[in-house]
Amino acid sequence: MKYLTFLLPLILLNSCFQKKSTSEKSAPTRIAYVGNPNPTDTLCIRDIQRAKEDLQNGRFVFTQPVSLATGRLRYEDELRRLCEKHGLIFDVDLIGCVIFKGQSQGCYGHYMDEMLKDKFGPEFKARLHAQADSLFLVNVSSTNTTVQYWDCDERPRLPHESKRSNDYLPNIIVSDIDIKANKGEWPFFDLGFVVEQDSTISSFYVRGFVAASSENEKYKDKLFSAAVQHIKSKYPTWVPGKIKGVAVRTDNNVRVFLNR
Repeated sequence: MKYLTFLLPLILLNSCFQKKSTSEKSAPTRIAYVGNPNPTDTLCIRDIQRAKEDLQNGRFVFTQPVSLATGRLRYEDELRRLCEKHGLIFDVDLIGCVIFKGQSQGCYGHYMDEMLKDKFGPEFKARLHAQADSLFLVNVSSTNTTVQYWDCDERPRLPHESKRSNDYLPNIIVSDIDIKANKGEWPFFDLGFVVEQDSTISSFYVRGFVAASSENEKYKDKLFSAAVQHIKSKYPTWVPGKIKGVAVRTDNNVRVFLNR
């Protein structure tokens, strides 16, 4: 069951990516479509009507399409504040993974985007995104805020690596703890820790633990200590994550298996 906790999000993400690749219209097509949707596309028509009603009620919305797989912004707080300065409301336009034949999602956002272009110009939305992202970097740099590794343009890596694209480190051998394998599977940790701007590491914690065998549950604390000491000893130095080429204090993650 614990393996499902790790696998299910991956399955859902893969499903979302597959559906996006087969159903998403190009930008020019979307723009043309919201001006004249298919009469049987009731989902799109309702979304357009909702957008028109919001505009009539003074709700000018800056939308961000968000699905399970894409759309989350590291600079959302900054973007919300910029929207307020322009008299806009920031809101997400949720895009589901389940697609019904003949029905189009995202029409609310597409219609609002066209109204934004009419009012502020064709590049307004892109400019606001860029400005918000720059403000995000200024804010995290000035306050030494910890940034999640997935929000970095370049995630933390080991000094000998040109790039790190996965979480894995070599297995850790423990000889003084009587852990058991379960059908060939050994326990593993997803360990979080902070990579400082000076490349030192600290503040280890457990993001996830799979015991493999129930007999290993009682060794969790000992295994955690063994994993932390191993990483501190073998991998004490990390190149910090970067945003726009600037090193930032980063919350990193590694996965390590422990065996005998």
